Amino acid sequence: MRKVERGVACAGCPHRAAYIACKEALGRGAGRVICGDAGCTAVGPMHPAATTCPGGEDALLERYRAAVPAGGTAEEPAVEACVHFVRDTQLAEAADDGPLGSLAAEGTATVLAVMASSRSFLTRESLERLAGRATALGATSVAVVDPLDTVAAANTMSEALDAPGVRAVIFASPCAQLVGRDAPAPVDIDRYACVGCHRCKQITGCPALVFAPPAYRVDADACSGCDLCCAYCRTHVIYSPRTRYTAQQRSAERYDAARG
Repeated sequence: MRKVERGVACAGCPHRAAYIACKEALGRGAGRVICGDAGCTAVGPMHPAATTCPGGEDALLERYRAAVPAGGTAEEPAVEACVHFVRDTQLAEAADDGPLGSLAAEGTATVLAVMASSRSFLTRESLERLAGRATALGATSVAVVDPLDTVAAANTMSEALDAPGVRAVIFASPCAQLVGRDAPAPVDIDRYACVGCHRCKQITGCPALVFAPPAYRVDADACSGCDLCCAYCRTHVIYSPRTRYTAQQRSAERYDAARG
């Protein structure tokens, strides 16, 4: 595992996967906003879009740095749809009259995207407490999903955005730094078959993916075996030792490593 870099999401960071799922579900266009904080105590505050930006927070262009929508009311929200990222610790400490107390005024459909990845939130009981706080802040429903289960994560977000009101989605997966030296084995790239299309890097921005012309390679020392890049390789040349695992087995392996 490489040293943590301030403002840059680590390889295997589940917040990166959560942002991709939210972006896919939300789509593009005016009145659709992803905002908030997708950082952690190690890397510091990060705009959600910076999680997939090579270079991280400092390299993120201003046009992608959407602010929390302001000026709306519960009756006339500021934008059409808003996904508001928040760290688990921030939600746990949020006051009803604080910055998260006006979610209904942000978007006609607002989703509170909760990053449940720190050590204090690796148990079912801790996730239930987060769900309780989200409900207290106005969420009418709360779903829990593994962000590295890319299909389930995108579907869960789509459902949450499908109707007006405030909902919460808790993206639960251990921080890459907690998985540490017990991380699942790294993926590998068939450099003879890779066409160098850059899609894996453009979508994920993962620092473990290195372009060494004419093809990509994986920095095995940085890779934490999250398999996110495998889901976005159009030519299917990124290979994982967990090919035959179910999503539940992949998640269990990461939680076992984080708790060990």
